[in-house]
Amino acid sequence: MDSFGIPPSIVTLNILINSLCHLNRVGFAFSFFAKVLKVGHQPNSATFTSLIGGLCVLGEVSEAFHLLYQMDRKGFQPSTVTYGTLINGLCKMGDSTAAIKLLRYMEKGNCQPDVVDYGTIIDSLCKDEQLTEAVKLFVEMNTKGLSPTAVTRGTLINALCKIGDTTGAITLLRSMEKGKLPA
Repeated sequence: MDSFGIPPSIVTLNILINSLCHLNRVGFAFSFFAKVLKVGHQPNSATFTSLIGGLCVLGEVSEAFHLLYQMDRKGFQPSTVTYGTLINGLCKMGDSTAAIKLLRYMEKGNCQPDVVDYGTIIDSLCKDEQLTEAVKLFVEMNTKGLSPTAVTRGTLINALCKIGDTTGAITLLRSMEKGKLPA
């Protein structure tokens, strides 16, 4: 980067690590991370989140959790984005149960789940045809003052229609239009 006149900082190094992870060059991202540490740059939560995301893309969620543990051990506070990245990885692997456990863990700590975290799990539950759990989570997020996105609402209505519960879908749609959700 110096050759381009860009002085390396943790921000520019994080951008490079994140880009490598998005290009499925996670091994190279970790090698680069080691060099970053070797020359004395201090990583931050964004650095670890990018690497955790890269591991999740590769389906290496257990390794991602190990890195989360290392991150915490080194004194870096995981963010909502960090946890959301892990929730997404778990859901893509079809492990909605573990994603819900992580959501509950977040609630106990300093990092509250957001609409993206809830929406990701609701989508996964719908794909797994666990609609009772999906509706419970949908109602829970509303109770907590988190308004579901149009995508999350559509996902839930679509899942109800796919299993033939058009009455449930219409009831949910009408309650949304009125601003009230079923209990």
